[in-house]
Amino acid sequence: MEFAKMVPQPKMLIVIALYFVIVFIFAYLARTKQNRQSIKDFALAGKGLGSFVLMATFMALWMGGGAVAGSINSIAYTTGLFPSICYASGSILAIVILFAIGPLVRKRGKMTTAALIEDSYGTGARVISAVIIALASFSIVSYQLRAMGIVLNATTGFDVDTLTVISCVAIIIATASGGLSSVVKIDAFSVIIMLVGLVCAGAYVYTNIGGWDWVMERTAQIAPKGLTFTAGWTARDYLANYAPGFLLALGDQNLYQRMAAAKEDKSVQIGMIGWALGTIIVLPSVSVLSYIGRLYFGGNIIASQSFIALSTVCPWIVGGLMMASCTGFILTTGNSYLLAGATNIATDVFTHFKKDASESQVVFVTKLTIVICGAASLFLLKFFPSILAIQYWSMTIAGAGITPSLLASVVCPNKVTKWGGIASMVGGTALTIGWEMAGHPFGLATVLVAFPVSVILLVVVSAITKKN
Repeated sequence: MEFAKMVPQPKMLIVIALYFVIVFIFAYLARTKQNRQSIKDFALAGKGLGSFVLMATFMALWMGGGAVAGSINSIAYTTGLFPSICYASGSILAIVILFAIGPLVRKRGKMTTAALIEDSYGTGARVISAVIIALASFSIVSYQLRAMGIVLNATTGFDVDTLTVISCVAIIIATASGGLSSVVKIDAFSVIIMLVGLVCAGAYVYTNIGGWDWVMERTAQIAPKGLTFTAGWTARDYLANYAPGFLLALGDQNLYQRMAAAKEDKSVQIGMIGWALGTIIVLPSVSVLSYIGRLYFGGNIIASQSFIALSTVCPWIVGGLMMASCTGFILTTGNSYLLAGATNIATDVFTHFKKDASESQVVFVTKLTIVICGAASLFLLKFFPSILAIQYWSMTIAGAGITPSLLASVVCPNKVTKWGGIASMVGGTALTIGWEMAGHPFGLATVLVAFPVSVILLVVVSAITKKN
């Protein structure tokens, strides 16, 4: 059976370049005297985020390179349409839980999740959690860089590694310029581009390939299980693939940071409702297009290119909008996690060892960390075979190492102890790293082992060390 080949369209780079120009204008305009001197203004945008900006930044944060070149895209390519669509269900459940605890988070008024953890588990736990969160954040940044390299490769045909380095420089500049004020403005603009690009590309691709009849015919020929509900997956497969994203959302510092940066509780709640609606619309659209990409290109592409490759089928302006939307997905997620990880190092680790650090010094260390760790994220890519592999690793680090102790510190801080929290964080993280290095013994996904152990350690050690 004949499959199409992906032929780069350099003209699409014009649309992407225009997008970057606008992004850097936002980044420059976000630079103020306040966010150059105050870490709270730099990291929390002066606590003035409204409902629309929150909705946009939640959406842009969550729909990054993992969606267009990782989990959703790759599952549609390698497994089938419905498992990919169902991937969004974990996000919706996480949004419901975050909606409920949002007021509790804002009431605490902390800049980082490590600071929240300190209230229940002490200063040492804050430093430990900051390092774990930073490791997870910079791992997430690394696959955003690779995803953007793949996007630019579809437009230029140039070497993916070279384009990944260029992407790294762009994300570092966009993040370091204005902090969260810069990030959320880029997010709001990128969500608009994201929606326009998906609508235009989806309409063109669907009508020009032959519609649903073509999809059914190709599925019957090359992927008989591709449109079944399970697509060959077992219940354990579903759990292993969906749990990391769900647990990451519950413990994601970026989400907590944006809650803390909101004007009021109502703004957070409206923003989360918009985020949920956007997730229901956008992620299934990516799933459908990724599955079509599998049927159209077959083995001529790799799984991470399934969604992106379809841009080369469209007229260059439409394809350019699609690629600009992909770039929007990736850039906004990359700069958010880079800022979050750098904020951890500066406010939770640096200030622990230099207690008399001034605000301007903390801002400087944050920006320096953005540059250093942005570059280090490139190095992490050498240790993982695919975007999907590093995506699961980074999500599990956060989900097993941080989420149990973090949720307990927010919901029931009086029920847990310092040693219970530390045991949970260290045990969950160490087991994640060890299980990955051991190559998933017994065929068990890391999250299915590390998360339960983390919870058990939190409960048991807290029970043992809690004073009556």
